[in-house]
Amino acid sequence: MSGDTGPAWDPTDDADYVESRVTDVLTAPDATVDSVIAEAALLITCNGEAAEADRLCEQWLAVTERPAAALVADPLIARGFAVFFVARQVTPAWAAGVPPLDLAAEQRAHRRYLARPDPTVPAGLFGDSPAGRLLAPIAERMEDDAPADPSKRLAAEAEDAATEGDRALVDELLTQWAARAGSLPRVAMLAGCERLAPLLLDGALTGPLGLEPGWPQRCAGELIAALRLRYPATGEPRTATSWRELIEQILSARATADLPPAQPPAGASAAAIAAAEDRLRLRLPDDYRDFLAVSDGLPADVVFPRLLAATELESGPRGAVVISERTSHGFITLVPTDGARSWHVVEWDNVLGATVHEDFRVLLLNHLSLLDTSSA
Repeated sequence: MSGDTGPAWDPTDDADYVESRVTDVLTAPDATVDSVIAEAALLITCNGEAAEADRLCEQWLAVTERPAAALVADPLIARGFAVFFVARQVTPAWAAGVPPLDLAAEQRAHRRYLARPDPTVPAGLFGDSPAGRLLAPIAERMEDDAPADPSKRLAAEAEDAATEGDRALVDELLTQWAARAGSLPRVAMLAGCERLAPLLLDGALTGPLGLEPGWPQRCAGELIAALRLRYPATGEPRTATSWRELIEQILSARATADLPPAQPPAGASAAAIAAAEDRLRLRLPDDYRDFLAVSDGLPADVVFPRLLAATELESGPRGAVVISERTSHGFITLVPTDGARSWHVVEWDNVLGATVHEDFRVLLLNHLSLLDTSSA
């Protein structure tokens, strides 16, 4: 595995990172969610916002009710957090349950990690058969002869430059590292560097990654919203308004003195909904199917895009379904979770980023609430 981790990080489109991580939080297994939150917290910390990283980890701890040790199950991530805690001279409250590490031993381990290549042969690939036991040592010797990972080499050189107090060289090396970082930067390899850590805490990676002001806050906020939807609190009341009443309330709230309420579209037939599902090769969520049966789409309103009719629905990435027009403001998707046994709705706003709703009905209730607020 090379130092590149996919398409290069594009500083003009850093929303891709947030959207990808939000989707992972909503759809991936719990262990992956833990890893996503930990890696995002390290990235936020490397951009000078340790308090935002703590807020994200605290919310993860609160909503998942999993032990803090689960967040640092990866030894490399655990090392990165441990080094940052020492550099900050504080262990945040969320990390109280994290086992302490021997920092000197961890630094030796980190140097060894930076010096060796990433494995190209997955562990356990050859199994425990006689042939597997014969091939495994050969594969290990091949790994030993492989060239060092360029990203790891740059991280090690940046650590050396930080040790020597050469900040200009540190910045140059971090810029080179960021250029190779890929769309999901493996910042744990930087976070584990003891001398580099104080510079990262001051935001040394912000410039190399080309991040805009406020990005750490937005990243943390959207991941927290996704966590709350993935792990909702129980016992929250639900509004009992029928679909027809809800649609009429929305169209009435949109009306003005000069613009009477619009008429909702007729409902889609059962055959039209079934045809859309056949075309998309999935079953739409029940609440959205019920909506289509009452109103086959919905007119646009200012920044709220037109909701598509059943015949217009599009397939999106990772099994998502695009349910609105794509406008200059953004668009709306249904995102499957738990193997498409449940769904969330995500509004993709080109300025504000992703907003996640528990289901389609909650999306429209939120839209109605905003209309009521704006007219108050």
